Amino acid sequence: MYPIGLAPMSGLEERNCVEPCASSISGSTISPGQASTFDPVVSLHIDSKGLALIRLPLPPSQLEIEIRKSDGSLAYTSKRSKRCSGNCSLLDASGTPLITTKYFFGPCREPIISLLDCNKVPEQNVKLTSKWNSRKYTYLLPDGRTFAWQYAGKKTLATFGIHGAKSTALVLKLGGEIVAALIRNEDTRTPGTTYFSAGNGGELLLGAAVNNEDGLSEELIVATCLLMLKKECDRRRAVQFMVISGALY
Repeated sequence: MYPIGLAPMSGLEERNCVEPCASSISGSTISPGQASTFDPVVSLHIDSKGLALIRLPLPPSQLEIEIRKSDGSLAYTSKRSKRCSGNCSLLDASGTPLITTKYFFGPCREPIISLLDCNKVPEQNVKLTSKWNSRKYTYLLPDGRTFAWQYAGKKTLATFGIHGAKSTALVLKLGGEIVAALIRNEDTRTPGTTYFSAGNGGELLLGAAVNNEDGLSEELIVATCLLMLKKECDRRRAVQFMVISGALY
């Protein structure tokens, strides 16, 4: 049994996913002896509480999500101004806004990510182009390139050295190559959350291509990863609404 919205990909989806092998940089996530097509060089921890399996379908109460480096120092903070709004800003450790994400009400109205770089005119936007009910989310960059976050299946989990039944991974691919992965298992998921939580955090591993000229910026990867967690919360709340509606009628 898998938590709602977090089941591994089907066999067809799995065959379309690049299967990475990587060495651990934290000592707990990836087996050190494996040959690597994805070589993580940076580890961040996303401290998102997410939503429990059984609860009222209310928005998440956590207004600030901290993203910390492997040494425990603060790297980024994601802030929402109020609980009823999904709009958020990603700030660096000094409190400088880097990226904003604006959400719109209703299906088929995907969020827009804005890059706050004063040297770029006009403002640079990253758009989500996938269907609202998809489990693979493709993003369109201002230069026309695309990248995608998707859920890893069992075979891909195994290449990360993850064999436990209660483990999940989200992988980000750019140009067919995996450049980042969010690992959630007993060792890495946010304390106080479980396998059945939705939108909870874990260890975000970044490859050597991050921040390269032809790659993706670290802050954009963090912002889109947080958007994926927001999508999990949205799916969880939708199911909870349906359960309550079915009980009433």
